[in-house]
Amino acid sequence: MHSGTTHTMFLVRKPENELIRTQAFQCRLPGDVNTRVYKCQAYASLEGVERPDLVVIGVKNYSLVDVLDTIEQAFGNEIPVMSVLNGVNHVKIISDRFQNAMFATIAFNAYRTSPVVAVAVGGAIALSATDSSNATLEEVHKILKKKISVTMVQNPLDVAHCKLVINLGNALFTIIAFHDNRKRELDVLQKLSTAIMNEGVDVLKKSGVKEAKISRMPTWLLIRLTKWLPQRIILPIFEEKMRSSSINSMAQDIAAGSTETELEEINGYFLQMAEKANVDVPYNKALYHIFKSWVASDTQPIKPSVLLSKINSFSKR
Repeated sequence: MHSGTTHTMFLVRKPENELIRTQAFQCRLPGDVNTRVYKCQAYASLEGVERPDLVVIGVKNYSLVDVLDTIEQAFGNEIPVMSVLNGVNHVKIISDRFQNAMFATIAFNAYRTSPVVAVAVGGAIALSATDSSNATLEEVHKILKKKISVTMVQNPLDVAHCKLVINLGNALFTIIAFHDNRKRELDVLQKLSTAIMNEGVDVLKKSGVKEAKISRMPTWLLIRLTKWLPQRIILPIFEEKMRSSSINSMAQDIAAGSTETELEEINGYFLQMAEKANVDVPYNKALYHIFKSWVASDTQPIKPSVLLSKINSFSKR
C-alpha cells in the first residue's frame, strides 16, 4: 500500500486466484446499492515487487508464520506492518519479528462473495502499536478516519483480548449456520451467546485485562446486562443486532469446504486463559469440544436447542 492508498498491491497465496487475472477487486461499501471497482496489482510472489510503504497482514492465524517468512525475506524486518487478525497470539509473534508493528482490531462486518468481490456492512477499528511513538501509525490513522470510526488504543494485547470475547461466538454462529437461517430459535441463541460472552468477561477481568472500548463493539457492562436483564427486554435488541450481522470468518472457512479454522487461536486460547485464571467456563469448554467433533464429521447445521442440550450434557460429564 502506498501513501494515501492510491496504489494497492495484493499478495495472493494461489497463482490461479482470480485477482491476478483481473487486477481489480469489487466492494460494496455501507450504504451503497452497487459494488465499486478498485484497480490494484496482484502477485503470487513478492520477488521483484516494489517495496511498499505498509504491509497489511490479513491472513488466517494458521497461515501467519508462512506469510511472515515471505514478507521478511522480501522486505526485511524494518518494513512497517499492520495486522488485522483475530485472536491474541499474533500480537507477540509479529512484534517479535518486525520493528514497526501495528495492529488494527476490527469490529467490522464484512465478507467475500468471491475471490474478487466483497461486501462491507459497516463497523469500526481500534489502532494500536507496540511502540506508542510509531509515526506510521499516525499516518494510517489520518487515512482511515476519513472513511471509518477509528479509536486509538495504547495496549494491543488489551484490545485483542476484548475482541477475543466477541469472536468466541464465531464457533457458535458457525455450528448453527446462522447465516443461512437468521430466525432459527433466536431466544435459545441469545441465551447461548450471553453465556459464552459473560464467561469471556469473567476470564478477562480475573486475568487483569483492561477493557478497551471500541465503537460498535459491546462493552463489558452491556454484556453483563444481557445476563442480568429479563429476556423480554434483551431479545428484541439481540434480534435487531443479528439482522445487521454477516457470515463470520469461521463460517466462511466451513462453507468453502475447509476443516481448518481459527478455533484453536480463538476458543482454544481462551480455554487456556480460563484454566490459568482458575475460572470455570462450562459453555465455552463444551462448545470448543463439540465444534471440534462437528468439524471432523459432516458439518451439518445443529439447531440451537439441540446444541444447548449437547452443551448441558457435556458439562455434566
